[in-house]
Amino acid sequence: MDALLSVPVLGYFLMPGLTTYSTSLNLLFFYMTWSTLVLSQPPLKVEVVAVLGTRLLFFLVPSLFFLLFDSIIPSVSVSFKTQGADGLPTRGRGATRGGNRTQWYQIIGVSLLNILLSAAIQAGVELLFTEVFHIRSALKVTTTLPMPWSIAKDVLRGLLLREVIQYYFHRFLLHENSNILSRLHSSWFHSVTAPYSFVAHYDHPASYIFFRFLPTYLPSIIFRVHLLTYLLLLAIITFEETLTLSGYASVPGIILGGIARRQDLHSEGRGRGNFAPWGLLDWIHGTSVGGDVLDDMKDEAEKHQVKERGGKALENAKQGGKEGLRGWNARRKSSKRRS
Repeated sequence: MDALLSVPVLGYFLMPGLTTYSTSLNLLFFYMTWSTLVLSQPPLKVEVVAVLGTRLLFFLVPSLFFLLFDSIIPSVSVSFKTQGADGLPTRGRGATRGGNRTQWYQIIGVSLLNILLSAAIQAGVELLFTEVFHIRSALKVTTTLPMPWSIAKDVLRGLLLREVIQYYFHRFLLHENSNILSRLHSSWFHSVTAPYSFVAHYDHPASYIFFRFLPTYLPSIIFRVHLLTYLLLLAIITFEETLTLSGYASVPGIILGGIARRQDLHSEGRGRGNFAPWGLLDWIHGTSVGGDVLDDMKDEAEKHQVKERGGKALENAKQGGKEGLRGWNARRKSSKRRS
C-alpha cells in the first residue's frame, strides 16, 4: 500500500476536479500494466523493445503507407508532391551514388539497418553504464511514473537541445568541414534530392549516428529522463521526420508545414542551408534557404486563414459582448421599474 501511495500519478486519481473517473481508471490500468512489464522483464529488454516499437509505429507503418500510395496511384500522388514526378519513390530520380542508381528497396534496407544500429548503440550504452561502470542506467526504467509537468519540461528541453545539437553537427561536421563523415553524408543522404519518408533514416551509418541518433539521444541521457518520457520524445521526433521528409507539399500544421518545405529545399539544394528542422538557429545564423522560420509561419498562417478566423472569432466575441451588455441594461431598467 505504501508503494502504491508513493506513485506520483496517484495524485491524479485523488483529484476528481482535474480528471474524470474513466480517465483515472485508464491511468491506473496503465500503471499496473507498466509496473508488471518492468517487474517481469529486464529493464534493457523493455527499453530496446519499446524503442523499436516506437520506430515501427511512427516511422515504418506510415512510411510504408506513403510508399504504397505513391506506387499504386502515382497519378494522384504526383499532384501532392512538392517536386512532382521526381518525388515518386519508385518512379522518380531516386538516388545515384558512385555512378550507380540506388533503388528504393535499397534505401528502405539501409533505413531499417540504421534504426537497428541506433537501438544496438543505445543498448550498448546501457550495458556500459550498468555492467562495466556499475553506475545507474542512462535512462530511468522504473515503475514510478513521471509527473505530467516533468514530462512536458523534459520533452521541451529535449526538442530544443536536439535543435542545437543537430544544427552544429549537421552544419560543421557533415557539411562545412571536408572530412570522411561529410563525404559519406553527401554521397549517401544527399544522393536523394527528392525525399520521401524512408529517406529520413537513409544515410551512411557513421554519419547517421551524428545526423539523427545523437541529437535525439544525448539530451535524454544528459537529463536522465524516464523511459516513458524518452519514448514520447522519440515518437514526436520520429513522426515529425516521417511527415516532413515525405515530399508532400501539404503537411498538416503550421510548424510541420514550414519544416517540410525547409527539409525539401535542403535535400534539393544538397545541403546549402536549413541544417536543423525548426529553423531557429538557421534564422539566427543566416543559413535559411527559401525563407526563414518566420516567413514559413507567416505563409502557413495565411494559408490556413488564421487571421481571418481570428478576426471572425474576435468579431463574434465583440458582438456577443454587446448583446450581453444590452441584455444586462434591459434587465437593470426592468428591475428599476418594478421597484
